[in-house]
Amino acid sequence: MMPYYFFMGAGPEPMCKGAIFKVNANYIKRICGQEGLDRVISSVARKWPHFNIGGMRDKDWLPLDMRVAFLEACKSELGWDDRRIYQMGTDAAQQSSIIMSFISYFLTINKALQYAPEIWGNNYSTGKLELLENGKNHGRLSLSDFRHSPVLCTYLAGFFHGVGTKVAKAVDVRVMEEQCVHRGADRCVFSFDWD
Repeated sequence: MMPYYFFMGAGPEPMCKGAIFKVNANYIKRICGQEGLDRVISSVARKWPHFNIGGMRDKDWLPLDMRVAFLEACKSELGWDDRRIYQMGTDAAQQSSIIMSFISYFLTINKALQYAPEIWGNNYSTGKLELLENGKNHGRLSLSDFRHSPVLCTYLAGFFHGVGTKVAKAVDVRVMEEQCVHRGADRCVFSFDWD
C-alpha cells in the first residue's frame, strides 16, 4: 500500500492540497520550534501513522479530515486559540506558492475576490466558493457544501485576510465570517472591508 502522501486523485472523500501543510509547518516552527511541530505531527499520526509533512508534495491530494486533525492538534497540543489559528491562515496566504503563482492577477483585492472561486477548486475537492459582492471597499464570498469543522472556518477567514493584506496589498483589510454553518446558517459567508 502506498503512503498517503503519494498523489491521490480527488475522489468521493473530501480532499485538500498538500502545500498548505508545509506552509503551516514552517509557521509552527517559527512560533513554537521543532518541538512544537513534532507534538502536532505526533497527534495527527495517531490516526494517520505515515503522516510526514516532509514527504508531501504541494499538489498531492490529502484527506480533508487530516487537515482538520492538523488544525485541531495546533489547538490541543500547542494551546492555540482561534486568534492564533486565524494568524496562521493569514501567514499561509503570504507564503503559499499556490497564491504566489496567481499574484499577477491580484493587483487589487477586487481581482483577488474575483479569482477566489477558481483558486478554491484547485485546492479543495469539496465546497463551493462563490462571489456574492465585489464593490468599492467591500466584498463577500459564500462557501457552501463545506460543513467540516469550525476550525477550518477560522483558518479560512485568516487566509482570506492574508490574501487581501499581502498579496492584493489592500490597506487595513478586515475579514470576518458573518454567517457560519457551525452556528446554524446554511452556508458560510465571509465579509471583506478595506480602505
